[in-house]
Amino acid sequence: MLRPGGLTDDPGTGQVALERHVERGSIPRDDVAAVLVALLDADGDGTVLELVGGTTPIDEAVAAAVRRGGRG
Repeated sequence: MLRPGGLTDDPGTGQVALERHVERGSIPRDDVAAVLVALLDADGDGTVLELVGGTTPIDEAVAAAVRRGGRG
């Protein structure tokens, strides 16, 4: 399950913070969609993850979250 922060209509940045717990923040809708697709492709374990704008590229953030089972 994915819990995004406040959604914005800004263009996506391709960089996020994706962990079991993150500080409050916002995130472009484009980045939320990209993370959802990446999570579906990654075959995660269903851990609840929080998502806001950040500094980690989406592919890296998803791979790290899946690798540690969402533990952050």
